[in-house]
This record gives sequence, C-alpha cells and structure tokens, in this order.
Amino acid sequence: MLVETCIYCKSKSKIYLNSSNNSNEKKINFTSTEILVEENEIKPNLFYCTNCEIIFSEFCKNKFEDNYRDVIDSQYISQIENKKLYFKNLINKISKYIKDTDDVLEIGSYYGAFGSEIKKKVKSYKGIELSKFASNYANKEFGLNISNENIFNYLDESKKKFDIIFMFDVIEHLDDPKEVIKVCSKNLNKNGRLIISTMNMDSFFAKLTGKHYPWIISQHKFYFTDKSIKKLLNSSNLELNKITNDVRIISLEYLFLKISQKIKYLKFLYKIILKLKFLKNTKIKFSLFDINIYCAVLKN
Repeated sequence: MLVETCIYCKSKSKIYLNSSNNSNEKKINFTSTEILVEENEIKPNLFYCTNCEIIFSEFCKNKFEDNYRDVIDSQYISQIENKKLYFKNLINKISKYIKDTDDVLEIGSYYGAFGSEIKKKVKSYKGIELSKFASNYANKEFGLNISNENIFNYLDESKKKFDIIFMFDVIEHLDDPKEVIKVCSKNLNKNGRLIISTMNMDSFFAKLTGKHYPWIISQHKFYFTDKSIKKLLNSSNLELNKITNDVRIISLEYLFLKISQKIKYLKFLYKIILKLKFLKNTKIKFSLFDINIYCAVLKN
C-alpha cells in the first residue's frame, strides 16, 4: 500500500488516488495551460491526510518555484482576449467584494489578463508573478505594475497591506499553500478580503473521472474540497464568506484542442473547427462545476 507522510502534521496519510504509473520514467510539464499534452507527462499519485484533511501529490515536498521562472506559455497568449473576457465576467460576479477605494494585490498575475480588467475598478493594482516572460509581457502590453518575484520577498520588502488579495488557479501550484495563506492574512487591511479559485475534489465531475480527472497533473501539488479550503482559511484568521462556481469563457477552437489532447480519436473534430472560421472564433461559457471561487473575509 502506498503511504506518504503529511507535509504539515507528519501523520501517515492514505492513498487517495493511485495513478498506476511509474513516475520515475516520466517528466513534469510546467506549462500551465497544458493538460497531459505529452505522452510522457505524469499523472501523480495523490494522498489524503485524515488529520489535516488535505489532498497532496507525491511531489508535494519537491520545490517547484524556480521551474516557473522560465515558463513561456504561447497557448495562453493566443487566448488572451478570451481570458480578459472571462475575468471581466468574473469581476462582475464578485463585484460586491470589490470597491473603487481598494488597493489590490494579485499573486500569480501571469500575462495580466485579470490585472488589465481589475485595474479599471479599484484604486491601485499590484501583481506578483514568477515567470519573467509573463510579467514582462503583462507590464508591456497592459501597463501593469507586476514584479517578477515571490510573495514572501515582495511583502518582506514592501511592508504594504492590501484591501483584497487575489489568487486564481494558483494555490494548487504552491510549495506551501498554508504559509502563503497565512502571510496573505497578515498583509490584509481591516475587513480585507482574500479571493481564490481552485478545483473542488468533492465535485461530481472530479469524483466521476477519478484518476482520469484532467486537472490531476504534475505541477498541481495540492488539491482541495470546500471543507478543506474552509479549514485552511480559518487557520489563518479568515472566514469563508461565499463559494461560487467558476464559469470559463473559451473559444470552440480551444475547447476542441483540449478534447483532442485527451481523446486522440477526436482530433479530426479539432481539424474541422480550424477550417471553419466562424466556429473557430465562436466563444462559449463553459463549466464542469468542478472549479470554485472562494471569497473570504479577515476576521475582526
């Protein structure tokens, strides 16, 4: 039986999902938009700590941070307008948590799709991004203030506090999500808010697909449920205030590209889409009800 020690409480954890592959013969892909594009990409084993109630990858003790510094994600750039539209829709959905007097920090700004939209709604925007290429792109294309460094270095140096801190599709990548949530809490102003998005492993789609769940990938180190997110936030003086489903806005081209990467015999559908321009550029709202947005408020 596969057993792994919990990174936090040091308890022996039980297997959550067995990928049934030999990880030593495979490699980790750090390009964030890729989902098992390469045949030798890893499906890691997952473990569950009954004490902490966290789900973690067999690679959770590996340090990934430096690997993200050299990421160049051309696929994401090709979808940047759809990403901006998605974030515009998301901002409207959580608008009651956003004020025009807010100083905002985004952890994991990537290519600036969110920053370019939120800066119109708030007093100030600051971003932190590990990928040098992505942060340079965002600053140049959207005139954003994004630093190429990690959250601990930035907050240690700036000593600045914020009204809202955002993390979208980031927490599952972190080397130490508990410590990052803790430092976020300490750097929020009174009535400050932390808003994050990540997969819900208790969702119907995640449970239905099991080890074939498409978001079980090598660079995702931690996986959460609504319950474990709430527990994590509470441990850092944050109260989970709202959970809402995350609806993506994507092109049909992008959707069928992802489908063809997972189901090889459907590649012909993707080729058809590419030839039909009106379908290629068609945008749709898409959700499998497996990714949530969590809105938390700093406790008084």
